[in-house]
Amino acid sequence: MPVVTFTDGHLPALLDFVESLNDWGSQGRDLGRKIFQELLEQPWLDLQTDCWVLEDQGVIRGFCLIHREPPIGRSVIQMEVAPSLAGGVHEGELLDTAVGHSRKWGAKVAHLCIPAGPASSDRAAMLEERGFTVIRSYTNMLWQGGHLPLWSTANGYQVRPYQPGDEGLLTQVQNAAFAESWGFCPNTVEQIKYRADMSNTRHQGILFLIPGQQPPNEQPVQGENPAGYCWTCLIPVPQGLRGIIGMIGVVPEFRGRGVSKSILMAGMDYLQSAGATNIGLEVDSSNTPAIRLYDSVGFEKTSELHWFELVLSRLNPGNC
Repeated sequence: MPVVTFTDGHLPALLDFVESLNDWGSQGRDLGRKIFQELLEQPWLDLQTDCWVLEDQGVIRGFCLIHREPPIGRSVIQMEVAPSLAGGVHEGELLDTAVGHSRKWGAKVAHLCIPAGPASSDRAAMLEERGFTVIRSYTNMLWQGGHLPLWSTANGYQVRPYQPGDEGLLTQVQNAAFAESWGFCPNTVEQIKYRADMSNTRHQGILFLIPGQQPPNEQPVQGENPAGYCWTCLIPVPQGLRGIIGMIGVVPEFRGRGVSKSILMAGMDYLQSAGATNIGLEVDSSNTPAIRLYDSVGFEKTSELHWFELVLSRLNPGNC
């Protein structure tokens, strides 16, 4: 089963393959396929250079996509194969292709994420045989509480949704909130605008927390200076729509003021109003304060993800 470079002609079969791996439900099928196609169509991706498929007589059995992050020298490898091929020779060939091309474009480090646990043991062994090691763990959490806990916006703050033209402000806030976070690559305005307009995102579900005054020792700035934000998404599941807390961040000068819960609850409130049957999120397993916050409002751990790393260059890989 050869590894071949993706072409536009592979798209229908690739969408069929991705659908086969996801339990979107009959009503969510069209939305799920549209979201994945939009991910492929991000303008900064070059699928003819950085995407490969396993093709068996016109049927796609796996794919691999490189997400290049030159500012931090990282190559993020997104790879899925049919369950019967997981951890086997064909998935290994896909991975070897991605690693080779990552070296070619000059990446210092390659990262790949897979579910943790016995079901992924063959894939983990395949990665370790090629020199990958687990570098980070993330926890999947799910809220199924039915009714939100009582909450109110922190004193002196207000919440407002994203509006067309806010892509610059959102880029500024997101980059400030996550500048020191593991694996974070600064976003461009183009990237933020594209993702804010995708089918899994509604502008009303991207929420800024706006302070009534500047933080101490800060010079006033023109326009708004958000304390943080919550970026929510909606994805199809058999029961309808699942809300996702995609990104939630507080900019450094506003940390330690108890505002994180206001941002979280505003996002959850929106998702419930949008018809989400439950709400999920991922959190760095070492981020104890965040996990404590999510626990406090009723999120429960459902599974864990492992990020694997392969160092491609001995140069300093930045915040990776």
